[in-house]
Amino acid sequence: MTEKEMNLKLIIVLGRMTKSMEKALTPQISNSGITMTQFAVLEALYHKGPLTVNEIIETTLSSSGNMGVVIRNLEKAGSVKKAVSEQDKRSRKISLTNKGEDLIAALFPEHVKDIMRAFKGLDISEKSALIELVKKLGKSIGE
Repeated sequence: MTEKEMNLKLIIVLGRMTKSMEKALTPQISNSGITMTQFAVLEALYHKGPLTVNEIIETTLSSSGNMGVVIRNLEKAGSVKKAVSEQDKRSRKISLTNKGEDLIAALFPEHVKDIMRAFKGLDISEKSALIELVKKLGKSIGE
């Protein structure tokens, strides 16, 4: 196999793996009535506490394009609330409500189980090697 053919094969394999991962992780979240992006926001707030919109975007690796809509929908559902930041009165912090905390606390353990199932085909050394290879690839793409 030439290097060109191998690179094309890698794109296909990585794309299929991404689709498989989405298929493995999405149903439980979708069945709860929220999107994966909404879940990511709730999870970030659950583990990091109140965040600004920019901090949420950075933490969830999301684009800024739809984050306002995602947060507004979570706010309408009663899962998050906005408050003026103590540190910077021009900024607003987004935080979980009791309802939002209950939702993510119920979903997160099952999500972790789904992740564990998704990676069950790899042993610890393979997972470590994959982490290093993906990091290396990410850095080389960013150059």
